[in-house]
Amino acid sequence: MSKLGIFASVATILVSLGLATLTASAGDDKPAPCVHKEFKTELVKQACSKGGQEEAKTVMKAWNKEHDLHSCNKCHTKLAPSYELKPDALDQFKKLGGK
Repeated sequence: MSKLGIFASVATILVSLGLATLTASAGDDKPAPCVHKEFKTELVKQACSKGGQEEAKTVMKAWNKEHDLHSCNKCHTKLAPSYELKPDALDQFKKLGGK
């Protein structure tokens, strides 16, 4: 019987810690910052300052759709987490009217 009491106590403590962790995480609404700190385009610079990495992704996906680009890999060699650009990425962006 005492083993059951110890188990119940440990389970209660673990559940309480888990709920406290989830509650603390849920309140953190600050967007993840952009990976790059130097921006060569106004579009991404503004998006990053407004809403971080998620906003930049949203804006670029909309821009790609508007310019009939079907893949982020046209300009990026790698996506998350580093979002490395190809050497001609900025030229491609400017040719399509990006600033």
